[in-house]
Amino acid sequence: MASLEKFMIERLVFNQIIPKEDAKLYQFGLECLILKSLHCISYLLLAACFHMLPEAIVIGCVLIPLRRNAGGYHARTKTGCYLFSCCYVALLFFLFSIGINEYIWWSAFLLSDAVIFFLCPVENENKQLDEKEVEYYRRKTRLLLMLVNFACIALTVFGFQFIGSLLRCAVCGAAPLLILGKIKKRPFFH
Repeated sequence: MASLEKFMIERLVFNQIIPKEDAKLYQFGLECLILKSLHCISYLLLAACFHMLPEAIVIGCVLIPLRRNAGGYHARTKTGCYLFSCCYVALLFFLFSIGINEYIWWSAFLLSDAVIFFLCPVENENKQLDEKEVEYYRRKTRLLLMLVNFACIALTVFGFQFIGSLLRCAVCGAAPLLILGKIKKRPFFH
């Protein structure tokens, strides 16, 4: 794949579409775009396998911003990241699809709320945070968490329990990644 990216960038430089001194930056951006696209396509294929395409979109609308702001576990390699995230998403879809008791989902949701509220943000080797950034991401994550909590309660009260359960699933999916991220930062993982 890297040779395709390199070829594309070389063609852009040759055709004077991008300056030669910016080629590495564009190659990095193209690589990120391809990887993100591969992840998204894989998640949608997994959702289709579980017959959960609309559900996956709702879960993703909460899980992605939570992950982006709260941080958490990140694999060391691109391949590891891809494999781990696909397995993790498949596990979330599986757990949601087997019809776990609502009381268990609510309990897991409350526990996940507490984990995210108190642990966020969890930095990693690719995203080191200074004090201002920690405060910024903590505030942003907690605000998002409060909005999701309000939405879950409102949806349940007004008879839209299914959508509320999708939001709870997303929150429950984010919390273990924060715990794994904290564990990974310990010295015996380095």
